[in-house]
Amino acid sequence: MKKMKLWMMAAILTFSGYAVLTSCTDSIADNPTTPDQPEQVADYTVIYYGHGGGNLDLSLLNNLKQFTQADAKSYDNVNICVQYKYSTLKSMMETYENYKKDTYLTEENKRQLLQAQEGIYPHAGKTLRYVVAPADDSEDIPYYGLDNADATQIDSLVNFINWAATTCPAKKYVLIVSDHGGGYLPSNELPVGEPPASTRGVMFDDGHNSNHFTAKTLPQAIGQAAIRPQVVYMDACLMNSVEYQFELAPVCDYLTLSTFLVPGQGGDYVELVNALSQNPTDVEAALTRLAKATVNAWDQNYVEGMPLFHDMTVTRTAGIDALGAEIRKLTDKLVDAYQNGGDEGKDAIDECTATAYRTNENSPFYDFIDYLQNLCIALPDVFGNALTHPMGTAFDNTIVYQQSSTWVEENHHTVDLSIMLSCKGYYTVVGEQFGVPFYLRYYADGDMEAVMPSGESMRGDYWGSTLDATYCQLRFDQQTGWSRWLKLNQQEPNLEC
Repeated sequence: MKKMKLWMMAAILTFSGYAVLTSCTDSIADNPTTPDQPEQVADYTVIYYGHGGGNLDLSLLNNLKQFTQADAKSYDNVNICVQYKYSTLKSMMETYENYKKDTYLTEENKRQLLQAQEGIYPHAGKTLRYVVAPADDSEDIPYYGLDNADATQIDSLVNFINWAATTCPAKKYVLIVSDHGGGYLPSNELPVGEPPASTRGVMFDDGHNSNHFTAKTLPQAIGQAAIRPQVVYMDACLMNSVEYQFELAPVCDYLTLSTFLVPGQGGDYVELVNALSQNPTDVEAALTRLAKATVNAWDQNYVEGMPLFHDMTVTRTAGIDALGAEIRKLTDKLVDAYQNGGDEGKDAIDECTATAYRTNENSPFYDFIDYLQNLCIALPDVFGNALTHPMGTAFDNTIVYQQSSTWVEENHHTVDLSIMLSCKGYYTVVGEQFGVPFYLRYYADGDMEAVMPSGESMRGDYWGSTLDATYCQLRFDQQTGWSRWLKLNQQEPNLEC
């Protein structure tokens, strides 16, 4: 077995404090069982599953360092299991060249980054698996599995969760998935047997043509594990979407997600470990502390006048299905009003769609609650008080806590939950090439079209699937019928972020 000496990782991370990394067996149990006496196991085991994703290695390795910096007492009742896959050497070298060109870095910071980036080259494509535990005499962290194994396979995550539960059994489990994230796009959700999309997904593997978990395969993996995590924390961008919330709801009790982009530094794992330890029976209090500490840490990068779009939401999944029932009622009214309500009502709905708050400059994600609120204001005779009661109550019952960056709060850009909007069944991704913006339309029947600002367009290749085979298979759509509106709507949603 190849091993990385602890001093090698220390050169990258400069480990310090009470906890160090200890080697663990490579054995994987398919069906771990919880001991008969729960008082003999920890209150929590944190199960961290991460990948460098092409350019995040140094940031995520710093997260792993945070796992060793919690209060000494926290390790008495909180275990931490880690599986981390490094980016490929090609990606690492591309990141190195980008650091060299970065004009915002001081020369000293640039020197340190370049040196650290060079230091991880020997580990490119390799995967580590280990436990963070109180200090012992171990010097080695074993590599796990084959070099450049695909981190996005369902079996990979299932086996790791089962291994962690066997190695460090606990009363409750917190699963962290850490890498790039792209929210929900149908083009990421290709049918079984199709080639993987090259667009952004959840934890895309740079060593395997950007294979990634999707809104379907991620919950499949979690659901096949031998234990049920109490919490799923996606330390990744754009994941606080209604599509992902409904898909993940059956496999956990709480979700911790961000609507906007997540800075490379990721979550505050010191606070997570301490909060779990100090709140062994109140996970909502622990996750609230995590959200506050994490977003406050991101706020430290704030420069006066610079937009800083960051947030974190803690969701209680027990209320998700009740929320879905209320969304279906509102969707029914929306579809009926658009089809049968006359031109005045249709124009009012179109105005709401044309001015919907777009949460990401590239992707068709919009502020869902804001959109519904505007519809209720525009057509009070149709929707009545649907948003304030009972749908508002149902939504409030899913929210544990939300924290937004200071800039977002002060400039009134808070977003409760995002959703995909489309026009005539197609959704639009905004891109740019050679400084010129363009629009990629993904049609419901599978066609693609590139549209320039001048109006010139070119029909492209088949994008790999259809709306019926992707969005319409989501739990969210099956409970709410939202795709009816995606296909019926005739107004292009706002394309400006």
